[in-house]
Amino acid sequence: MWNENVLLFILGMLFLIGGLPNFLNQDDWANCSGKAPCSLAFLSNNPLSLRCPSATEVPEGSVYWQYQDLSQPQAQPSTFIRSGHLTVYQGPMGDLGSRANLHRGSLIMDTAKTSDTGLYLCKSANSTLAAYQVDVQDSSLVYVSHQGLGESILTNQTLRVNVGSSQHMVKLYTRWGPWQECNRCNVIGEQKVMGFCYAKLSNTDKDEDEDEDEALEVNGVTLPCGLMELFIGQSLPRRAAELHYQWCRQPCKKEEQSLEIAANLLLLEIGEWWRWWCGREPVFDWMEPRTTLLQPMYYGIRDNARITCPGASVYTSVLWQRDSTFITQGGSSDGRHRLVDAMGGMYEIKSVMPSDRGIYRCWVHGRRVASFHLETPEKPVVHRPVNRRLLKGVTIIVGTIAMVFIISAVVEILHT
Repeated sequence: MWNENVLLFILGMLFLIGGLPNFLNQDDWANCSGKAPCSLAFLSNNPLSLRCPSATEVPEGSVYWQYQDLSQPQAQPSTFIRSGHLTVYQGPMGDLGSRANLHRGSLIMDTAKTSDTGLYLCKSANSTLAAYQVDVQDSSLVYVSHQGLGESILTNQTLRVNVGSSQHMVKLYTRWGPWQECNRCNVIGEQKVMGFCYAKLSNTDKDEDEDEDEALEVNGVTLPCGLMELFIGQSLPRRAAELHYQWCRQPCKKEEQSLEIAANLLLLEIGEWWRWWCGREPVFDWMEPRTTLLQPMYYGIRDNARITCPGASVYTSVLWQRDSTFITQGGSSDGRHRLVDAMGGMYEIKSVMPSDRGIYRCWVHGRRVASFHLETPEKPVVHRPVNRRLLKGVTIIVGTIAMVFIISAVVEILHT
């Protein structure tokens, strides 16, 4: 039901983000409520968030989340986190629960693992409020391309598989999200689009040139690649998730309201962000107040440095600046400096040298969130090792000479 708060929330979102990306239509996200699970793909080493729409309609503190490993058919869903209670779970559920948090019943994990692939249930008492089949795809395999450099995206793959006694066609392709906003304004910048590996299983040999946007048609089953392997019970050719870049230029937007007001409004209606981002980005994380003071970072010479931008992920627009130079995916790096795209644009410096000292700044969604001062220790003073045995010998000789001198002096005085 639309109300004034929701309307204000959307206005705040339009101000902050510049529009609602059309990632999934209303039917897609509406089907993620209730016992029938919907399927979503995420990238490892990045946030994972799942909304529980009805959590606010049940008694406070009664919501809990369960996980089931779909690769083990005999496994049963196990609870790994509850709202309002501090419970320590053992084994895999303990690892999952240690990385999970709840906000108004919705599940949030800052860092997902490929082993987190499985079925997630949001429950209250014996009622299932939401169900998700989740495929966490490997970030180390991400295929990165740049349109401005003439690099192409991955092509589709089609193969035949035997499912039971029947032969089927499986089409592997990339299902793209929306283009993210340009990371700079009024000048040439970059923007990226995230795509996940999806597989479509059909009974008949369809036209291989059909548009990927029609992959959710009734005739056939479409799932993220990892879930499709579990569905058909066999491995498929390895296909990576994708990040595709292009050059962009857009005008700067004039802020019409304070960031603090917009942030508070966003936190008030946090459950609604799932509608426009399919649960992928914990927006409130980067909206939280953060210090913009210069943070010192110390690395030894030849160490490998990795600088993480707070609130950044593959689902956000990220920009890095080294002193006065902006670092782009298009190749502004000098070889040892690069952006680790699959880790949300993490800044990496291989084999730190004294020349790498300086100021590093990062922006998320066009807002500067952190500044770092990379420092290296001064050249250490070299102390030559001293042979203790030699030093002891010299001490004995000097002591002996001194003792002889003293005894001679005493004898001479007595003689006199």
